[in-house]
Amino acid sequence: MAAKSGYPHTANGANGTTHGTIKGSDMLAAVTTAALKAADLKVNDLGWRTQLEFFVNGKLTRVDDAQPHHTLLWFLRDRLCLTGTKLGCGEGGCGACTVTVSHFDGGTQEVVHRSVNACLAPLCSVDGCAVTTVEGIGSSREPHPVQQRIAELHGSQCGYCTPGIVMSLYTALCRKPEPTLADLEESFDGNLCRCTGYRPILDAAKTFACDKHNCPPAPEGFKGPSEKPEAEGDARVFASTSATLASMASCPVPPVAFPEALRASAPHAPLQVVGSRVTWYRPADLASLLALKKAEPKAKMVAGNTEVGIETKFKHFEFPVMISTTAVKELSEVAFDDGNGDLVIGGAVNLSSLEHFLEKTLESRPKNTSQGLKAMLDMIRWFASTQIRNVAVLAGNIATASPISDMNPVLLALGASVLLASAGAPPREVPVRDFFKSYRVVDMLPSEVIAAVKVPSPPPGAFEFVKSFKQAKRRDDDISIVNA
Repeated sequence: MAAKSGYPHTANGANGTTHGTIKGSDMLAAVTTAALKAADLKVNDLGWRTQLEFFVNGKLTRVDDAQPHHTLLWFLRDRLCLTGTKLGCGEGGCGACTVTVSHFDGGTQEVVHRSVNACLAPLCSVDGCAVTTVEGIGSSREPHPVQQRIAELHGSQCGYCTPGIVMSLYTALCRKPEPTLADLEESFDGNLCRCTGYRPILDAAKTFACDKHNCPPAPEGFKGPSEKPEAEGDARVFASTSATLASMASCPVPPVAFPEALRASAPHAPLQVVGSRVTWYRPADLASLLALKKAEPKAKMVAGNTEVGIETKFKHFEFPVMISTTAVKELSEVAFDDGNGDLVIGGAVNLSSLEHFLEKTLESRPKNTSQGLKAMLDMIRWFASTQIRNVAVLAGNIATASPISDMNPVLLALGASVLLASAGAPPREVPVRDFFKSYRVVDMLPSEVIAAVKVPSPPPGAFEFVKSFKQAKRRDDDISIVNA
């Protein structure tokens, strides 16, 4: 159940966003400025680049004939013949297509590594990124430590899911070279395996954990030799997996080589790809985005493509014009307003970034005044999978207006609001409780975009209690039956 005290139903003031504290007027000023500027912009004068450039396994790849409706998985398998990445469910649920996508964050000056479902990722979405597949980290003659450990500890049977599992573990180690057992287990929440029962996969992953020796041993006879009879004939008796795990020292993982050319090219330039069925735009600032939405009001907004990809693939929806928000710097920040303490989440902030921000915030905030943030974090952790959270954005989940949304009930309980922007008009703030008009219908004009989501802070001295709840058929990576 969810209860609260101290959360107003409307937010006061406007906010800017950055990775820290912000002045209350910054966000409103930035959105207002962009809206005024967009009114005079011409779409054809925005300096579009038309060629895709990215790296695959360390090699520069240029694509002049890209089709926006093609997925990264199609390109890897059909164009580059890298067939180690598999097609399983085709909807981002099994993880067999997992690859690592890395990019340089100009704001933090750091390389960011993400595990991504290649079956949903549009080919155009990896422009300016480095893609690493299972072929790129090792071979049968010189396997990567991740590949070697999974083989040695029998983490593969039919082998179809193994490349995706290898890449999920590889990405987790790229992001955190000294992970805990819990970190590694959570990295597999988007990978299904129907053969192994996961035990040997987790055993292989645990060899990389910094706290693997803290795991208590199994009782004698439960998973050990105990009074085991001698094998007869050519059969051999293997030592228990626990003994093998204990004998394996943590081996160094080779550092990730990120192309220097991608550091120099950040931030991304505006991109326009005209295909036979779809025209893809990726503007680099909010003014350009609003100008595009004014010129193309029926264009489909896309960030992670986790919902749109399923609609086009399985429901046969067609979107002749698609606009990606991933490079819009004004929408890619999350921070607190230093004036009123409201949390401001940019419209292009992915859920993994929001999750990390909330984790860091809760480490230093009193529990009695941060229960709302904790409720958001708890729900995000059960939202789909790591691969989905790495690309999906909160604004997209709100705009979709799905009746099975995990986040919307929490935002409603917290009194959150949506900041909408359009070319030539002042920003408009709509409370979440009023944003949803009916089934899949929201209070947003065709020319508007979600610039930010605002979560108000409780009044000073308030004591609050907020608890989020999700019931599904399974614990990880499943749609809700009921949320509260």
